[in-house]
Amino acid sequence: MADPKISTQMQDSEPAAFDWRNQWYPVHFARDLPEGQPQRVYIFDEPIVVLKRPGDRGVVALRDRCPHRAAALSEGRMTPDGQLQCAYHGWSFDGQSGICTDIPQISAGQKLTGRTCATALSACERQGMIWVYPNPSAAPSQDSIPVLPELDEEGWTSDDFVRDMPVDYTLLVENLLDPDHGLYAHQTPTFDSYAASQDFPMHITEHSTSSSYKLVGEVAGVLKMTGKDDNAKTKPLPGEKVSSASDITARIVFQSPTMVRWSRHDKQGSTNFISAFYLLPAGFGKTRFMSRYVRSIAPKVHPPRWLVSIALNRFVDQDTYLLATQQSVTLSNELRDIADEQQPAQLQQPQALDAQASDRQRADGKAAQAGAPMARRSWYCHRSPTDNILVASGKWMDKAVPWMPNRYQGLLSSSLQGSAPLVAPGKREDVLDRFSCHTAICPDSMGFYTKVTAMSKIAQVSTAAAAIIGLWYSLEASAGQATATPKAVAAIAASLILSAGMSQVFQWLLAQFQYVYQFKDLQKDLAKLTNLTAHLQEEPTAGYRP
Repeated sequence: MADPKISTQMQDSEPAAFDWRNQWYPVHFARDLPEGQPQRVYIFDEPIVVLKRPGDRGVVALRDRCPHRAAALSEGRMTPDGQLQCAYHGWSFDGQSGICTDIPQISAGQKLTGRTCATALSACERQGMIWVYPNPSAAPSQDSIPVLPELDEEGWTSDDFVRDMPVDYTLLVENLLDPDHGLYAHQTPTFDSYAASQDFPMHITEHSTSSSYKLVGEVAGVLKMTGKDDNAKTKPLPGEKVSSASDITARIVFQSPTMVRWSRHDKQGSTNFISAFYLLPAGFGKTRFMSRYVRSIAPKVHPPRWLVSIALNRFVDQDTYLLATQQSVTLSNELRDIADEQQPAQLQQPQALDAQASDRQRADGKAAQAGAPMARRSWYCHRSPTDNILVASGKWMDKAVPWMPNRYQGLLSSSLQGSAPLVAPGKREDVLDRFSCHTAICPDSMGFYTKVTAMSKIAQVSTAAAAIIGLWYSLEASAGQATATPKAVAAIAASLILSAGMSQVFQWLLAQFQYVYQFKDLQKDLAKLTNLTAHLQEEPTAGYRP
């Protein structure tokens, strides 16, 4: 079968580079950012402090560096009049402008020069998310924020999840554009309805400029590999008001640089469920992953967020370590592709977050782009029809990623030609540590974890007390000092069993917010594939190349 048609729309000719700084980036869910408490986040390995001011005073963001002695402003506080005050020497700053408003050590009224100012960044709250624009010299419009129109409509709601991942932004983009992995990594056949096949090719459309890139993949919403018969393959998902899934279009959209959206639409374009994923490129090999499960189904019903987090953490655990093992190869390939044509010094120039940042980024990007475009396609062996969307996104990343600020700073050296991986995969218990990656940055999960910790201690004390009372009672009864009535024995036994049982439940709950998904759990999940894939028929694929 012929390759799926790829429609590419370019504006003002092929863009020379992607402008990473002139973009909005999601850094927090608004509900997770406590009022009046400065929080540090990273964009391109650059520390930024964000602060939500009380009431309707909005959110502010600054480079996390006091101009006085370079201490982190995120270690400071918000003053009663709403200024951000450095904890080191008490300098205070207006969050919106970065202007220094007070230096306690000088006399009142003394002129403060421009050097005393912090670097302010544009920030806003939109659809329950905090967004930051990391170009301090820009005055951006909020119209370019990739919002979900459905969330502005009545009858729609979302369940939100956040996790910091020791996985590079590029790999997560590819992962989220790859429905083929869902059956095997997640044992979830629904992913198959977003996949392509030779009988159901994916139609891919691209639109690209120097400031934006949009990739859309559309395919018939039927099951391709899974489904034991035609009825099973064309069965609509719950809530879909069609007689056959063949009337559904499964759509995957990548809106650079931050959002990937999955949804299924009927012929009128209607949908009732959207999976939206937001990626914050925190740094080389680090990404903040934020997901929203947007729905018009039972919009007033909201399960506890900690319960949603337990389910989604397990789901994310299933392939995160796979990405970490992949990362050691792909990032090494990327660095080698760049280094083969460039001297390391050309790619190690510091890129300050100041008014000249975009110009410096452009100059450094030209150095990277001039002779060393990456070739992601050569790193992989694409064979699935679905891989066409990865080929398309890979071509964009080949051109865009070398322009990412600080991408290669300090990472290239004269020893680059060695054969050892430059980015070794971390230990499973570190990569999948839910506490540091999720619990510590999600107030709802941390609040629940704290309460369960307290209840667990009470249950342990109760268990110990019941055991001591039972022992004392049996000793007294054996000495003739007490009568071992059936009711008394039953009461002590019931108390001991209940306390021990509750203690086990609390320990299980606590484990869900720490490292819990071990290799043995992975093997148990993979064992499910025996039944899920038992009916798959062998089909010749040797002649197909994406």
